[in-house]
Amino acid sequence: MFLRIVKAGIRRDKGPALESVYRDVLMPELEKTDGCLFAGLLQGVDSSQHYASLTLWESAGQIRDYNESGSFERNMAHIRSFLEETSEWSIQLSDEDTIEYVPVKQDPVIKSYPVDSGGSNLPDYLEGNRRFMRMLSLKIKPGQEEEFKRIYRNDIQTTLKKTSGCRFSVLIDNTVKEREFLSLSIWDDPESVKLYEEQGEFINLLKKIRHTLTELYQRKMALDDKSKSRFSVTSEDAEISKFTLVAGKTFR
Repeated sequence: MFLRIVKAGIRRDKGPALESVYRDVLMPELEKTDGCLFAGLLQGVDSSQHYASLTLWESAGQIRDYNESGSFERNMAHIRSFLEETSEWSIQLSDEDTIEYVPVKQDPVIKSYPVDSGGSNLPDYLEGNRRFMRMLSLKIKPGQEEEFKRIYRNDIQTTLKKTSGCRFSVLIDNTVKEREFLSLSIWDDPESVKLYEEQGEFINLLKKIRHTLTELYQRKMALDDKSKSRFSVTSEDAEISKFTLVAGKTFR
């Protein structure tokens, strides 16, 4: 299974229009696309103008076919007018042969990753909206990839399945490019995530994988163990991103 994320900034007040087009136009098109298993539109918790389309696919080849067939560009054409403009300007000739400055549309950021689902099937209750998505990024030491995946499947994913409010989790392997793994989980609400993070379960799971993490991260955890203050996670050691799933549907 492969995960594809298309991120983009949206112009102010265009969020509702984007959500409507995604539900009514893009999701039906993706449902007809060979190999697409799930499509969801995400809105950033910290920035309401940041959106992402998250899709799950059977194979990387089907993502390539989707791109090469022109389907992706046709789908993008429906939403390009909503995209945020950059601070850059292009210079061009107007119809009257005078020079004019035109703001440049922000291109979306597109990434695809192989997914280790640990045998988890896509649950039916991902359909609908207003779920909550959490993505944790961790840097891994060279040679510790298999050990990390083993602990994730046997301990972390098993715990998440039992955690109140957690509906689905997958492991994303990005070690070839950036020596990182990403754990993506979908929840009923942000309150469930807050309880998971603050009542100790999240920290206990981090300690189980401590030996697979970079030396810098391990030193950070050792210092936190000695501190009387609560363990803190920063973007320099483990990055946590949070989104609201405003629309989602499983297709297979």
